[in-house]
Amino acid sequence: MATPSRGATGLIVVALVMLVGFTAWVGPAGWQAGGWWSAVLFGVPLTCAAGALVAERGIRGRLAPVVVGALAVVSLGWSLLTGLGIGLGFLLPALLLVVATLVSGVDRATGTRGPLPG
Repeated sequence: MATPSRGATGLIVVALVMLVGFTAWVGPAGWQAGGWWSAVLFGVPLTCAAGALVAERGIRGRLAPVVVGALAVVSLGWSLLTGLGIGLGFLLPALLLVVATLVSGVDRATGTRGPLPG
């Protein structure tokens, strides 16, 4: 049974931290401009990153990269959909989720846990 990839987990955590920081920085202005819509605007990529973290850590088989990949596609699509506004702030975390999908798939296929020690 494949174990969680530390490399993929690290990339997902970095993406999640970037999204939280971006939300904290731009969120108040977005809330003033869009009200509850800003919760949807920031909530989709945050939910995708958090869901990817839960999937990577919680799913032990080779299904985890599939779930992380699906969430990465949704996050990437959302960043491109909102790209004319603030969506460019979502692009790098979405790309990190795509890379995390690849790392997770390789690590689970080879039976390694990734480059992080311990």
